[in-house]
Amino acid sequence: MEDRILQKLQSFLFEATEEEKHTLELVIDAVIRKHTKQNGSYIGGLLQTSRRVIDSQTYEITIPNTALIQNSLQIVHGGMTATLLDSAMGSVVHQVLPQNKAAVTTEMKINYVAPGIGKELRCVAKLIHKGSKICVIEGQVFRDDGTLIAHATGSFFIIDRPTKI
Repeated sequence: MEDRILQKLQSFLFEATEEEKHTLELVIDAVIRKHTKQNGSYIGGLLQTSRRVIDSQTYEITIPNTALIQNSLQIVHGGMTATLLDSAMGSVVHQVLPQNKAAVTTEMKINYVAPGIGKELRCVAKLIHKGSKICVIEGQVFRDDGTLIAHATGSFFIIDRPTKI
């Protein structure tokens, strides 16, 4: 397998532009971030998330705005903004649940209000309601100039945490 990967990399690097080489480096860095447990998932590594608990009911994730998350117009792809919101809102839920519980997204509504441009995006998520089966969260994503680019609400279904085998 290593030979196949090295052959693909050599072929790509021979023909790639500097921008494509930089983008490949971001992907490799993402896998390394997951492997070294700097991030808990490959998507977290890809987004280069920086996470912070603000208080017991508020969570923040900041990501750089890189070519990996942009659409063909060089603005952040709406799906990446949705992923950022889902990750931050889900993190709020997990910080208020007991260790034996987890949560999965059951519904999310997003309003996109400005283009995702600038050097980084900051998502702040807050707990609105915690019930025995459902949590409701609100999230907002801001550009580095403070402009709101998206607002969301989400519902998360509380489940028993699966046991590891």
